[in-house]
Amino acid sequence: MDTTSIIELIVAIFVVLIFIKFIVSPFIKIILGIIIFLFLLYLLQRLFGFNIDSALAPFGIHSNLNQWVIKSNWIFGPVNYYIDQVKIFANSIWNNFPKSLNQ
Repeated sequence: MDTTSIIELIVAIFVVLIFIKFIVSPFIKIILGIIIFLFLLYLLQRLFGFNIDSALAPFGIHSNLNQWVIKSNWIFGPVNYYIDQVKIFANSIWNNFPKSLNQ
């Protein structure tokens, strides 16, 4: 290897690193942010009965998020199972917890 090919290699590595840092990384953050936001909305709807349509209706905004959740039941089926298992486990622990220290 001569000095020209070493300089070319260093420049190529630098360009790839800059490309990953400034272009690819923000897209990954955006996609992950959208996925996390939709998952948190789903958990709010599943655990607390939150309905985004009723929350946004006074502003004239209507979303089809509930239809999206119904169509993606193949994803949320296992999630529902694990959420139910955690709720059953937490209820069994809470029922076995002493209600008073005087017992």
